[in-house]
Amino acid sequence: MHPTLKKTPHYLWTFSFCALALFVPFSIAGANTAIMFGFLATLVATLTDPAARERYARIKRDPMLIACVLLVLSALPSVFMSENLRRALRDLKSYWILLVYFLVAYNLYSDKLRRIVFWILFGSMTVSSFVALIQYSGGLQLLVFSIAPQTYRPGSTLYNMTFAGILYQLITVNSAVALRYKQFRSRALTLAAGAIIQSAALFVTLTRGAWLACIAGLFSVPLLLRRRILLLAMAFIVVAGVLAAFQNDTIRHRATTIVKSIREPTDDNIATRFVLWDISWQVFKEHPVLGVGMGDYSIAAREYLGGREVLTVVDSHNIYLQMLATRGLVGFIPFVIFWVVLFRVLFDARRSAVRAGSRFGEHYVTGVMAASVAILVGALSENNVDDSEVFICFMLLAGIARSFRITPS
Repeated sequence: MHPTLKKTPHYLWTFSFCALALFVPFSIAGANTAIMFGFLATLVATLTDPAARERYARIKRDPMLIACVLLVLSALPSVFMSENLRRALRDLKSYWILLVYFLVAYNLYSDKLRRIVFWILFGSMTVSSFVALIQYSGGLQLLVFSIAPQTYRPGSTLYNMTFAGILYQLITVNSAVALRYKQFRSRALTLAAGAIIQSAALFVTLTRGAWLACIAGLFSVPLLLRRRILLLAMAFIVVAGVLAAFQNDTIRHRATTIVKSIREPTDDNIATRFVLWDISWQVFKEHPVLGVGMGDYSIAAREYLGGREVLTVVDSHNIYLQMLATRGLVGFIPFVIFWVVLFRVLFDARRSAVRAGSRFGEHYVTGVMAASVAILVGALSENNVDDSEVFICFMLLAGIARSFRITPS
């Protein structure tokens, strides 16, 4: 075999993963192109490289494969019973993003490439955060370069809630990796500075559910690393950040509503969520097995409104209630299994990184575990897992983490 042909899959994978890391924070169509290059590399490797075929043979024994297949199959009954079949099929199509996990996990076998992908993703997210902050501060016009002002809930090139959903994952992972360095080295300072910029961008999105998700993720990091002093330091930083943020009238108002909403709705957005959550629970109680259909939430919600006013009935703004209402227990139980299996896989990946002596791997996988906690907390107020841009970011992060289990170094 010609040496160039033998190295072709590696070049294609390198391009695919680096391009994916670059495009994810901007929601550019190039992300799909990058994934296609990854699948092309996998096909070429399967035909030309016996070692690659041996790696792919392990997929059949991967517990995540069973969890993913079960999750997809469990959605089919609620798809075919849906009145809005087009919407149901569109939602089902988003499950292809699960393949990103396996694509990355079984091909990212170079520790050097893992680090490159991580830093590209970090840099791309930091630049995207700068764009959001410039939008919030009034925009920028520089010759042919222009960033339009968006002083209320900026989101860079993304919808603001999608932007926030990606941000809190990466803030959590970046913070965990920064703790890998014992001294204040240049890389640690770079990560810390980037995390601060990203946190500022998350604040100005005014997405309260994302704020809580980010705090949950950040506090999970020292708990998983068993660092009590760090936990106290983070609590101090969060309190200081909240006090600083309260100097902004808009942010202060949005933040105070989090506490007040425990007693009663404080604005139209929270009132809408309360109504939708009540409707979702009612729908589930009447259709507990299969739900009302994967694409039929809006239809059912309108029937249960009973004169109550809401801003939208597109979804329940809670992934758990959305699953129960539209897919019933048949869809919800496999969803729970998926997350249980994923956490088990991540714990195994961290042990492998520790055994291999990879401090970067240990902290990175810990960050992804904490980001998983953040995702699950964020799912209480948003349909974040059903957001394809948010989910593709998470599958990329989880796939990189899984690669430490398959090829630790």
